[in-house]
Amino acid sequence: MEVVIIPNNNGYKNESDFVDFFNGMYYSEFDENTQSFLKDLFENNIDNDEFIQCWRNRMNQKADIFIKYKRRVKSISIKSGKSNSLHSESVQDFKMYLEKLNIPYKSIDYYMSYHYGYKRSEDNKKDFSKQLNAEEYKELYQDELDDFNKCINKTRIIVDMIDRFIVRGKNSDYDIDALISGTPNDYVWIMKHDLYDLILSKRSIEFTSPHIACLTIGPKKRCIYGDKNIKDRYLIAVRWNFIKEDILSFYESKS
Repeated sequence: MEVVIIPNNNGYKNESDFVDFFNGMYYSEFDENTQSFLKDLFENNIDNDEFIQCWRNRMNQKADIFIKYKRRVKSISIKSGKSNSLHSESVQDFKMYLEKLNIPYKSIDYYMSYHYGYKRSEDNKKDFSKQLNAEEYKELYQDELDDFNKCINKTRIIVDMIDRFIVRGKNSDYDIDALISGTPNDYVWIMKHDLYDLILSKRSIEFTSPHIACLTIGPKKRCIYGDKNIKDRYLIAVRWNFIKEDILSFYESKS
C-alpha cells in the first residue's frame, strides 16, 4: 500500500499528516525508511501481527504524537523546516531557571540585557528609548554574551537544558522517546538517548548569539517597531537550525 502525503510547512498540519501516515497500518505496508524507524522505536520487537495506532497529543507537552504497537506506546516530537523552534517560555521564568542552575547573577543580567536589547550610556545605565536589534547589540556587547555562553556551556547545564527544551519540558514528568525531523514523505529521526550525545558533541561551536551547543536562545521577537505580537517580546525562544542535517551527520559519524 503506497501512502502519498503532500508536505506542508504548518506544524499542526504536519503532525496530523504523520498521524494519518501511521494510524491503522501494518509494519509491512511501510517503506524501508519507516520500517527502520519502527524497529528503532520498538527495539526490533515489531512485525505484522497487529496494526499500528497513532494519535495526536492534546496536552501541552514535548510529545506531539503517540505511536502504539500492541500495548506499548511511544512518544514522538515532530519538527520540520530549517529553523525549528523547540521551546518557548516567559523570560522571567527563564531567569528564575538560570538562578536555580546557579548561573552567576552578572551573567544572567548579561542575557536579560541582550533579550531586551537596550543600549547603555557611558555610565552603564539603560536607555529605554533605544532598543537595538541582535546584530547591533552584539557589536557593542559581544564580550558579555561570550561570558554568558561560557557559563552555560557546561555538561551538566547542557544536559539539564536538553531535558527542559526538548526531551521533557518544564511542567511534565514524561520524556519523548524519539524526535522526527521532516514530513511523512521525507524524514529522519533520532532516539532520545542519542539526542544528548549529538548536542553535547557540538558544545565547542562558537555562536555569537546566546546558545548551548547547537541550540540558540533569544527573544521570540524583538518587536522594535511596535509589532502587533508585542507579547512575543517577553518570551524566550530556543531554536535548532539545520536539525535534519545535524541528525544525518551524527549517525554518519557513528557508522
